[in-house]
This record gives sequence, structure tokens and C-alpha cells, in this order.
Amino acid sequence: MNYRVIDAHVHLGLGEMNQDCTEYVKRAGLRNNPMPAEVNLELEDVVVEKVVLVPSFPCGNTASTDGFWPQKHWRSMMEDRFLQYGTVNPNSEVSVEEELASQYSGGIVGIKLHPVHHFYKPNDYREEEKGLGRLQQVYEFAEDHHLPVIIHTGTSITKGARSKYGDPIYIEDVARDFRINVIMAHGGRPLWTSTALFLAKQFSNVFLEISSVPAKRVKEYFPRIGEIKDKVIYGSDFPNFPGESIPGDAAMMIRTLGYDAGIFHDNFLRVAANVP
Repeated sequence: MNYRVIDAHVHLGLGEMNQDCTEYVKRAGLRNNPMPAEVNLELEDVVVEKVVLVPSFPCGNTASTDGFWPQKHWRSMMEDRFLQYGTVNPNSEVSVEEELASQYSGGIVGIKLHPVHHFYKPNDYREEEKGLGRLQQVYEFAEDHHLPVIIHTGTSITKGARSKYGDPIYIEDVARDFRINVIMAHGGRPLWTSTALFLAKQFSNVFLEISSVPAKRVKEYFPRIGEIKDKVIYGSDFPNFPGESIPGDAAMMIRTLGYDAGIFHDNFLRVAANVP
């Protein structure tokens, strides 16, 4: 039997990064830029039909778009199986509307935000927080264009990161204030998994994504994951673990959870936009 999988969280093709990010990649023994044709997407019993590229440099930084445009070029070499999130750093000097409109014209399937690497809370658009206007513009663009927003939740051990911004509780405001689907990348692991599970159960527009959660620990982090199978989205976080492969990670997670078409394929399609 071939298990059909969509890997909704992969970091490839990001191009040149700042020194801190580059040093982290080398130190961790990771490979950032293989050619698309070199990326294995199939095993004997696992077929990864689509891969969603996430533009996100692996360290704290002040970049405006975290490698989106080099990644888009990388994707164009094998576009039929690779999808891509857009992104913008609301703490940078960037025209949110212009930047996201340009990315949208390239067929993005959602918008990625990384508060832990860009130093803000997901609800900092609110006046009682920081009144961060560019962040509000991101959510408004997503609302107007029917795009989901995927937000990093949980810790980051990379240089310059500030894990205090990874608490998913701040997503509650976003879920209430905007008519958008919100995907909690990494499910708040390892500190806030119960918070992430609560939000996914409480709000119809909040989804829990399990990328970077080791298969051997997924039931430890989410012992009640079976209660929200229709709200869970699979992703690998490739290549952030040495020796990992995209279909190999999926196979390990399938062995742990059992194959559920919603988790591994259909739930992402329900949420994403512009999927061919």
C-alpha cells in the first residue's frame, strides 16, 4: 500500500543567509540547498505528493522576507510538486501590502510568521500590546485573499532567537479578531503543547501542525491527539534533523500514529489556498 502524504513544512532553497544562520546550518550538519531533483520524495510505501516550502532562516534575524525569493526560484525548477508559503517580517521596514501582493502573484498557499526569530508576539497588532500596524496588515491581507497564516510556536535554540514569543496563547486574539485559518507550526513543542491542543479544540479556525515533533515523542506531547484528528496537519521540518529524509520522516510518523488521511494529506488541503 502506498500512503499519500503532503509534507506541509520543509525548509529548502533559502539561498544566502546571514553569518549566524550559516554557522548554525554547518554546526548542525545540515544541507540547505540541494537541487530539487536531488530531493527524494518516495519510499516503497510512502509517496509525498506535495511539499510545502517554508521561507524561514534558522536563527534570529532582521530580514524582511527570510529567503522567500531565492526559494521561489528554487521551487520553479520543480514546481509541480513544491508549494510555498509567503512571508514578511512585520518588524522590518517593508510595505506589507506590496510585498505580499507580489508574493501572492507567484501562487503562495499561505503566509508564514516567525515571532521567535523576528521578536514580536502574534497579537502585537492590538493597541494594548504594541500596536504593530504592519502585523495587522499581514492578517488583513490574509483575510482579504483567503490565505491561512502559519505561525511558529514553541521554542527555538538557534542564535538570536527569543523563545518567549513562542507561546501559542497569543494566537487566541488572532483567532477571534480575524476571519482566517491559523496553523500553529510545531504545536507549541515542547513547553506549550497543552496550550496548542486547547486552542485547536476551542477554535474552529485554529489548526495544530506537528512538524519537528519527533515521532517517538508525538504521543507524549499530544496524548489526546486522537480527539482532534480533523485539526492536525503533518509536516517534517526537513532538513532540520541530520540523516532525515522527507518520506522517511513521514514513514516514522505513520508507524507511530497509524495512517490517517486527514492528518497526512487532506487537512492541509482544507486549509491552504491556491493548491493545484
